[in-house]
Amino acid sequence: MREIKPNEIIINAKGETRRVSAQERTLYQDKKTPIVDEKRILRHLQEAQALKREMDIGQREATVEIADNGGLPALIWLVCDTHLGSKGVDYDAFINHYELVLNTPGAYAISNGDEVDSFMVHLGGAATGVYETPITPEQQARMVRKMWKELDDHGKLLAMSYGNHNDWINRSGYSFENTWLADFKCPILNCGGLLHIKFGNQIYDMAISHQHWGASKLNPTNMSKRFMEHEYPDADIFFLGHTHQKECLQFERGGKRRTAVVGGTYKIYDEWSMKHGLGQIGQLGGATLALYPDKKEVIPFYYVEEAMDFLVIKKNIQEIEQANKKEGY
Repeated sequence: MREIKPNEIIINAKGETRRVSAQERTLYQDKKTPIVDEKRILRHLQEAQALKREMDIGQREATVEIADNGGLPALIWLVCDTHLGSKGVDYDAFINHYELVLNTPGAYAISNGDEVDSFMVHLGGAATGVYETPITPEQQARMVRKMWKELDDHGKLLAMSYGNHNDWINRSGYSFENTWLADFKCPILNCGGLLHIKFGNQIYDMAISHQHWGASKLNPTNMSKRFMEHEYPDADIFFLGHTHQKECLQFERGGKRRTAVVGGTYKIYDEWSMKHGLGQIGQLGGATLALYPDKKEVIPFYYVEEAMDFLVIKKNIQEIEQANKKEGY
């Protein structure tokens, strides 16, 4: 019979052996046992949801009422993709449109994202955009906040939406709207939404989003129609941006006239777009709507200046009619 080694045991009558390892008798007297209390975790998550809803400025639907304009239409500047801070912006056009709206009674603005250019160094391939902006993202945001707050303080800003350039700040754990817009009076549709505009005896429902699926270079307002069909089938007006294309279109669906606007951009000299086959020059923003107070009618204008000329003509006609009435005509 062969010798049994210290690390072997006999396992059967044939004398066969098996190697074994020593089993130490170790006691772990204060080993922590983790507790997964799913009910408590779910309560915590629900509380976190409630806190977020309470603390966020954003909303999905809002109603604004604008003052009578002496019986004349109100003008709504649909401004988006200003990209302030970029060297590619047509600043003369932007300043002119901004000041016209700020200083004209009965003129208002709805802002639909990418007010800032806001390129940052942590954006991967897009980080090269920092070389196109002479001022920092913070400086851009502070300037936009001051200018848009002036519109807001004068009751000119009806609503603001969101933009992908604005949202780049999210990578740092902040949101653009909660950081810079928290004290604005106007509603902030931070994921887009539906704006009810009360004017005279009319209510205009405007669906707003910075972007939506269905973008087409050949048919810019295709995404507006998809936005209508899948999100807001009863809205009167659809306002989108992002593509730097511009189109104003009126069409009929469900027995009523709809108005679709893709707002263009003020960043018309965009070398990135040029080099990627997206066009040699951006399509300048400034689309403006005229809304009537006494009948459901929307008239789109391609530029703010055209809408202002229309308002002057309407005012002149009104004054002539009032003078004729005084004379008994």
